[in-house]
Amino acid sequence: MKQFAVIGDPIAHSLSPILHQEVYRQLDLDASFEKIHLMPNELHSFMNVNELDGFNVTIPYKQSVIPFLDELDESAQTIGAVNCVHDGKGYNTDWIGFLNALKLNNIELKEKCCTIIGAGGAARAIAFGLIKAGVKSISIKNRTQTKADQLLDWINSIFPHNNSSESSDLIVNCTPLGMWPDTESMPDLEIKKGQILADTIYNPLETKWLKTGGERGAKTIGGLDMFIGQGLASADIWFGEKISEKIKLEPIKKGLKSELC
Repeated sequence: MKQFAVIGDPIAHSLSPILHQEVYRQLDLDASFEKIHLMPNELHSFMNVNELDGFNVTIPYKQSVIPFLDELDESAQTIGAVNCVHDGKGYNTDWIGFLNALKLNNIELKEKCCTIIGAGGAARAIAFGLIKAGVKSISIKNRTQTKADQLLDWINSIFPHNNSSESSDLIVNCTPLGMWPDTESMPDLEIKKGQILADTIYNPLETKWLKTGGERGAKTIGGLDMFIGQGLASADIWFGEKISEKIKLEPIKKGLKSELC
C-alpha cells in the first residue's frame, strides 16, 4: 500500500485526507492519506525518518522544508515555496491548482490586468501562475507596503514587461481575511461590476468578500476549486500519471462541502 500525508502546524483543520481518499476510491488505488501534526522542532527528524511515498506541506513549513530536500522543480525554485514532496524533490502545485480553478470557471487570463491582495507565500504562487498564463499586469495590495514592494520587485524580476495598472480585471485574495472563524472580515478594496474576484480561502465556501462582490455584479470564484486542483496535481506527481484527468470532481466537492457546511 502506498502511503501519503500532509504535514503542518496546525493540521487538524486540513481536508486533504477527504480529497485524496476519494481519489483512491474512484480509481481503486491501494493507498492511504493521513494528517501529521509536526511541531517546528520535529521537522528535521521527520524528514530523516519518514518512509512516505509522497506528502503535501502546509503552513508553516512551505519554506523551512526546502533545506531538507535534494532538489526543487522549476516552479518551487522560482516561488521559493514547496507544498508537495516526492522522492526527495520539492514541487509547488498551488499555482497549478489556481490556474485549473480559473480554467474550470471559464476564465481567460491572457492580457488581463490583475491585483493580488497579500504578499506571502500564497501570493507568490498565484503571481507565478498569472505570469505563466500570460496576463498583462500584476499589482500588489498589502497592509505592509515594504512587503508589497518586495513581492513586486520579485514579480518584475521574472516578468520584466509588468506595468502595474490601477484598474483590475481580476482581483485575487491571498490573505486569511474572511477565513473561518473570522468570517466577517474582508479585503478593503473597491469592487466593480464585471470584475472577477478569486479567493484562496475555501472555509467558508463563499467568503463575505465574494458574497459582496457577487451582489455588486462581479464574477466570483471560491478557493475550493483551487484546493482540489493543487491536490490532484500532487497526485499526478506521486503516481507518475495524469490522475487528475480520470477523476470525477463532483463526488470530491460533495465530500469536502459536507465537512465545510
